[in-house]
Amino acid sequence: MKVIIVGIGLTGSALALRLLNEKHDVTVVDENFDTVETLVTSSDVKGVVGSCLDRNILADAEVDKADCFFACTLRDELNILSCVLAKKMGAKRTVARVRDPKYFNSLEGLKGELGVDMMFNPEYRTAMEIAQILKFPSAISADTFAAGKVTLTEIRIAEDSPLAGLSVMEVAKEADGQLLVAVVSRGDKVFIPKGDFILEVGDYIHIAAEERSLLEFSKKIKIFKQRAKSVMIVGGGRITYYLAKELLDKGVSVKIIEINEDRCRELDEELTRATVICADGTDTAVLNEEGIREADAFIAITGMDEENAVISLYASSLGKKKVVTEVASLPLRKMVQKLGLDTIISPHEVISDLLVRFVRAHQVGDGVGINSLYRIHDKAEAIEFTVEGDFKGLGVPLRDLKLKANVLLCGLVHEGEFILPSGGTVLREHDKVLVVTGVKQVTELNQILRIL
Repeated sequence: MKVIIVGIGLTGSALALRLLNEKHDVTVVDENFDTVETLVTSSDVKGVVGSCLDRNILADAEVDKADCFFACTLRDELNILSCVLAKKMGAKRTVARVRDPKYFNSLEGLKGELGVDMMFNPEYRTAMEIAQILKFPSAISADTFAAGKVTLTEIRIAEDSPLAGLSVMEVAKEADGQLLVAVVSRGDKVFIPKGDFILEVGDYIHIAAEERSLLEFSKKIKIFKQRAKSVMIVGGGRITYYLAKELLDKGVSVKIIEINEDRCRELDEELTRATVICADGTDTAVLNEEGIREADAFIAITGMDEENAVISLYASSLGKKKVVTEVASLPLRKMVQKLGLDTIISPHEVISDLLVRFVRAHQVGDGVGINSLYRIHDKAEAIEFTVEGDFKGLGVPLRDLKLKANVLLCGLVHEGEFILPSGGTVLREHDKVLVVTGVKQVTELNQILRIL
């Protein structure tokens, strides 16, 4: 597909490289010559320097041939207007980054009239991902599928874990058949395991299960932690606003530490139930005075990777509280994980998954089929599909389906009921199915089959 991306910041460049890796024809547009030149010389993307509201610039980028047009500049108005212009000039589908809550809420219902096919808010999506993680404090990451019916949760096999030395099949038996080990990460290797795969200390495993079953299992293996009732957040940006609002609505006590006085006043007015402290969150004396030791969870989202890493390491040293750290830099993410910070979040990765899903969904049709996509350590993906009428395995028992290597059906939802697949399970039209796969660029459910 031909893809045009305007605005080459962290989000735009991450999306460009991801789509380029999936063999799409990618053109980037930005007013900064150096930004475009750096990306063009380091990859195979095409580059155009200029304003995304200039018809001549968009024409040079061949917007009339674009299958997808992504507006990722730092200005909401510019993103919306460039999408309107791109659609009028012939782009098939347009997507705009809209970060301001007022714009996002008021324009969501008008996007069709404006010629915008989708709007996305990186800060809101990131906040919701953090909130999901805080529901399972014993987990490193947690994602839901099929409207919350299925949870894919990542945990680490510690030295004292009763799971160490067990096979994947034995783990399922320990959980009374109510969960499935979908992915195992061991060092730089990622496995989609069969039943006889043996788990080892240090493995990171992704478990597919219903929320209730997952909680019962975490109690059984003695890693259960109560949901956080008190959360300390350092950094007062948009992610904090959305996250605090979500947590407060769930009855969680929230304390925000932000160094900028004007921003503190804004947060204090907008989040009346939160405690807002105007202070330097990198000062350990401030953190101690404000009760970091007593908080159930600590979130570092200052916008500065290094600051987030350092204060998270300090928070982690104070006891077994849940610590979530925002780190955009991939090299730094790998470094801090080795230092013991497991739950690392990057808004650009969150949005990259969302936008890649959008592209894949439209590669084969009108955008139906793929509902969500979650990347696991760059070597595997969890994809939720809606089973369509043209699926070649309709009504065929799973034991008779010839799946490609490195493909696993982790769960399905039939008429609102979650089902862990067995050999006799069949897929029916309109079912939601969660597939974990190491096969690259899966765009439709039929691609997981070898032959019937």
